[in-house]
Amino acid sequence: MRLANVSKQLAQYFFLIVGLGIFSGPLLWLISTMLKTQEQTFQFPPTFIPKPFTLDAFPRLFESMPLMGRWIANSFAISGSVGAGTLLFASLVAFGFARTKGRSRGVLFAIVLATLMIPSQITLIPLYIMYKKIGWYNTWFPLIVPQILASPYFIFMFRQFFMTIPRELDEATEMDGGGYWTIYSRVILPLSRPTMITGFIFAFVFSWTDFFSPLIYIQSEKLQTLSVGLQMIMGQTSHDFPVLAAGSFLALLPIGCIYFFAQRYFIEGVVMSGIK
Repeated sequence: MRLANVSKQLAQYFFLIVGLGIFSGPLLWLISTMLKTQEQTFQFPPTFIPKPFTLDAFPRLFESMPLMGRWIANSFAISGSVGAGTLLFASLVAFGFARTKGRSRGVLFAIVLATLMIPSQITLIPLYIMYKKIGWYNTWFPLIVPQILASPYFIFMFRQFFMTIPRELDEATEMDGGGYWTIYSRVILPLSRPTMITGFIFAFVFSWTDFFSPLIYIQSEKLQTLSVGLQMIMGQTSHDFPVLAAGSFLALLPIGCIYFFAQRYFIEGVVMSGIK
């Protein structure tokens, strides 16, 4: 019996190590490439550990792409706005579906969820024409406003967690003279901290990695985001693999830092948002 348990644990660790290698292998190779010289990337057989390693890829990256710093700042500004706006507007709508009373609440919530099944390609041309006519083309508005005002995924996510909060807390607040805003700001939001942080992470990452929207709606290179900027780097420095790896690493770094420092809230928020 003991031998069987040991064999089972060894098999589990074996598959875990294999899975870790599959998922972390590309990232480790990316880091290895950005620390190599351009000549080392063409060596055969390839070497995993650079000898010697260098950080010259980063100066070459900013020299070849002078707008790199601006693209990074643009991505932070857009993604941060989307994350903060999603927390405000999606949580307000979710609060209405979860805590208020109304006969049409269920029907309206079903309509909101139904929009998740509409592919974005169907609305691409009408949205492009509309943004062009109202003067939003070649601005950040198409990247921010629709994301914070029309996010059924986050409405569903917040609403599911709000439903788990006891309604007795609402009744106690109403007895003390509080209204819906007091319940929302003083009761619901403080108890929803893990889910709110998770929502911010998701919204930030979705916006940060979005390539299609800025490619379609933004024409000026100065207003572009890092995701589109990486494609420009591939077009201009396609043979300088350390530069390409350095740019990809800079694009991954903020996401990795967010997940690392907010891992506890992220896991707790994902688990608790689907309880009910």
